[in-house]
Amino acid sequence: MPGPSSLQSLGGRPFCFFPAIRNVEHNKWTYVRETWSEILVANVKSGQEVWIPRHFLGPVSESEQPVLIVGLARELELKGGAVWPYQHAVIEMPAPPPVADHEPAQPAGTPGLLAAPATESKLGRLILYTLLLGLGACLLVVLFAFEGAPRPQDWFRRRNVATQDQNYLSLTRQDGYHDVVLKLGPPDREQWISPSAAEVQFHLLWYPQRSYAVVLMGAQRSDARYIGTIHATSRVPLDSVPLPGGGSTAAMLRTLPKF
Repeated sequence: MPGPSSLQSLGGRPFCFFPAIRNVEHNKWTYVRETWSEILVANVKSGQEVWIPRHFLGPVSESEQPVLIVGLARELELKGGAVWPYQHAVIEMPAPPPVADHEPAQPAGTPGLLAAPATESKLGRLILYTLLLGLGACLLVVLFAFEGAPRPQDWFRRRNVATQDQNYLSLTRQDGYHDVVLKLGPPDREQWISPSAAEVQFHLLWYPQRSYAVVLMGAQRSDARYIGTIHATSRVPLDSVPLPGGGSTAAMLRTLPKF
């Protein structure tokens, strides 16, 4: 029987799921109770209670993090009062050509044994198509599971990750806006990419001459702290902050709000 979950130690402290559960307007929750297989959480805004299977829960960020984050191993959605793994749309490949039921008549004097290789060739192609379909589906599952929904433009262009310097590597998760300016200098421009009423705030500090942007995150704009650096054009994560329970903020950097 499994021991107490990491959420139990939070008591009544609110936290946010990452990635956020779909079909839920406000992403702020509190721990209620748990069983050996599930954990009951309540939405702070609506009061709705939802059971989360234990195997979907990931690491919990430390208390000194700007926002208390509970990671999810898979993206979930709320349907009918319960959470389910969110199914992304999968691109279907064209079906293989149909196998003819009857082989054409053999010319006079041609041995009937020649029909066997033709049938075996079509059967081999059918097996090959099936294997390719299965391989493509597996690759899509791996991409969604480990990197979230990939952006189509990244499939057709070579990712550029060259920067003028790597001074961003001196930043830590305790650094706020003034710490970044002290270490890197004033940014060329600043950008808040989340609405002011959102539970989680993201602040971008752009250094286009150096080809990167520093990302800050916090429950309030005044509390935003460093979570990583992305490339200015390709948006590829260049640096991330490790999480105490395992993993890092790289997944957050790949799924930032649109900007």
